[in-house]
Amino acid sequence: MTRKRNGVVFLLLIPMAAAWLTAECVDDVPTWITTFGGSRYGAFFDVVRTDDDTLLAVGTTCHPLTETTCGDVLVAKLTLDGEAIWERRYGGDATDQAFRVEPASGGGFVVLAETDSYGAGRRDLYVLKIDASGELVWTETYGGTGIEWAKDLIALSDGGFLLIGETDSVGESFDAYVVKIDEDGAPVWETTLGNDEDNETGVAALEAPNGDLLVVAGVSYPTGYAGNRRASRLYRLDPGGQELHSTLYRGDVKQWANDAVFAPDGNVVIAGIAEPISSAEAPLDFWLAKVHAETGDVIWSQREGSQYQDDYGVSIAATSDGSYLVAGFGPGLPMLKVEDTGTVAWVRNAVSRRSRVIYGGFSVLDLSDGTFIVPGWVYVARVDDDFDAVLARIDSEGRIEE
Repeated sequence: MTRKRNGVVFLLLIPMAAAWLTAECVDDVPTWITTFGGSRYGAFFDVVRTDDDTLLAVGTTCHPLTETTCGDVLVAKLTLDGEAIWERRYGGDATDQAFRVEPASGGGFVVLAETDSYGAGRRDLYVLKIDASGELVWTETYGGTGIEWAKDLIALSDGGFLLIGETDSVGESFDAYVVKIDEDGAPVWETTLGNDEDNETGVAALEAPNGDLLVVAGVSYPTGYAGNRRASRLYRLDPGGQELHSTLYRGDVKQWANDAVFAPDGNVVIAGIAEPISSAEAPLDFWLAKVHAETGDVIWSQREGSQYQDDYGVSIAATSDGSYLVAGFGPGLPMLKVEDTGTVAWVRNAVSRRSRVIYGGFSVLDLSDGTFIVPGWVYVARVDDDFDAVLARIDSEGRIEE
């Protein structure tokens, strides 16, 4: 079935212009970081490994800090060495950008994006299904008359997908927004999580073995309340989207979740930001916590980072040795490895500390050979808020040999 809504979806084959920054070998496996520059390349936010042993990365052609109408959904197929096979973009006349991609059970891929070009409101969730060659199968939008922001996408055991984000189309404040769709993009159910007093953002989701859904949300309080503090919350929903219970995580610093992963014992490890209450205190750090999947109780919670720079957790992946690799945001692409006990094994910049360029690593893909793929962006201009897309292959110690 092919479905399109609200106008034409443009599909273009774009020539790739990529420049190698580094390429060395660690234990006969190359590590590298590649920048995709120019006006057509803004950011990569997610990457998956395909059945033919290549990579599929998604992002946007333009990713400015300031409000603009630039940017299309960007999908690129690459080799494991970061070389382009093909690249396509999809979108309309306004801003469109993709954040997550998942393989579909019947073949092809489902991409979660957000759009200003289509939909019912000022911004909506935008989901595209493409085949293995990047040809569109269908597109759909989800949301109301307000603003919806896209954050996470997971494939479900029944062949459907769960979309995670936030919306202000329902209440007086932003709520976490959760939508279940079937394999053809048809909505099965949708719900919001939160109240009219706080702003809540759905940031990550996991499916429990019994079909329950775990949704991690960031919580921000009104200005003037407790230093405008931020916290995080773990919701547990039944398979039909009904809330079973939730747990709020509020510490002596602002704790904002960005990603989550299952631990080997079935519990949940969260990665995010630890931000001091006062801006005069130390820089932003990684916030890490392990919580009980059934009850939400905290098993351990850690704050870690350099005292000289901002470096905080954006994405997390479980590793084969039972630990977790966290990619962050900050100068030199900060990385961290934490053991299942909460002990931080190391924290370092993947790119040389000689570089003060700001990098962001927005997902972590384990290649099962001792290396990991981290997609993201690099901040290249402070006048025009210009970003270039980045793809890095790092070793298990968070290093790129230079």
